[in-house]
Amino acid sequence: MSKYKRGAVGGTFDILHIGHKHLLQTSFQISDEVVIGVTSDNFVNKLNKTVLNNYDVRTNNIRDFIDSTFSNKYDIYKLDDYFGPASFLENIDVIILTSENSHRLDSLNNTRQSNGLKPLHGEIIELLNAKDGLPISTTRIKKGIIDSDGNSLI
Repeated sequence: MSKYKRGAVGGTFDILHIGHKHLLQTSFQISDEVVIGVTSDNFVNKLNKTVLNNYDVRTNNIRDFIDSTFSNKYDIYKLDDYFGPASFLENIDVIILTSENSHRLDSLNNTRQSNGLKPLHGEIIELLNAKDGLPISTTRIKKGIIDSDGNSLI
């Protein structure tokens, strides 16, 4: 039995790397069911991010990873803002955040409370570091500094 019935996690997941997999694994370990928010192409543009993969490719990569690794129930939602379904679904118990996004928890809970919902507990996980000791990130992978497993390329 997991710690929570239903958890939520979100991200852009452009290049699915070992850090993303760790985030998803943690979500599935502590929750019976997981709601996964994936940044829409429109929201990516609003954030002035550049992605290599469009929304459909990114969600398919996530589905392939999850379906080959976990048996938990999950749903994928398109994110047009930071919180997506975590701000309006009543039956979510926890949101799983990375340490770099943990500052958004109060804002999410304020939104939930204004929607008449109970606040969510936040489970904060640290970013995984690459072999060079710095955090694994899609930006560093795109720059050719590390690969998706955190190995140094320079």
